[in-house]
Amino acid sequence: MAQKSLPRIPAGVIITGLGFLVLLVYLGAATGLVRDVNKLLLILAFAIGPAAIVGVLSISERLARRVTSMRLKVGTVFLVIAFALLNLMLVVQQTIFLQFRQFRQDVADEAARESLRLVFEGVNLVQLGIDASFDIFYCVGLILFAAVMYGHRDFGKFLGVFGILAAAALLIANLAAFPYLPTESGLIDFGPVTGVWWLAVIVQIVRLNRRERSVASRV
Repeated sequence: MAQKSLPRIPAGVIITGLGFLVLLVYLGAATGLVRDVNKLLLILAFAIGPAAIVGVLSISERLARRVTSMRLKVGTVFLVIAFALLNLMLVVQQTIFLQFRQFRQDVADEAARESLRLVFEGVNLVQLGIDASFDIFYCVGLILFAAVMYGHRDFGKFLGVFGILAAAALLIANLAAFPYLPTESGLIDFGPVTGVWWLAVIVQIVRLNRRERSVASRV
């Protein structure tokens, strides 16, 4: 009896599914819906940067089928750098948070706790600085990506304008609030808005992949 082979899952489907997963984790954390940190959430959070880099390269390859420009090349490089910085920021952030949480639990003296709090506030500035660097590369890269999409047949003007405006608003808010976070300065954090843009891009890619498979099946 012949052994049945398992169906082959296209790499694009795996990348898209992983992209949805890490994007949901990001949106949950950014909007405050996810607060409790456990090992699974840490793994998913640390996967955001690497998965996003794979996604950026995949989208860049699709865009390059019809468009070859310096904007696309620079946007791709900037987004790869941005998501590498995001991974660095998340690892440093969670290392600081988890270690100082343990330090506070091990100390009973109130004066020592206050000293730990002051030390934490100083050390925590490191990950906030990395976050600011991420924002610069991320926003500029996204603006360039969206500018390419604006004139691209597969993505169009809506995704182009949406991405440019969301990234520009996020960059302006972060630079205006620096060295503080936008929310600490009474400004709006447009980070989740850019997350919605990525979600719309992923949905569009799923639609394009389905259409291409449908056309290929009829040939």
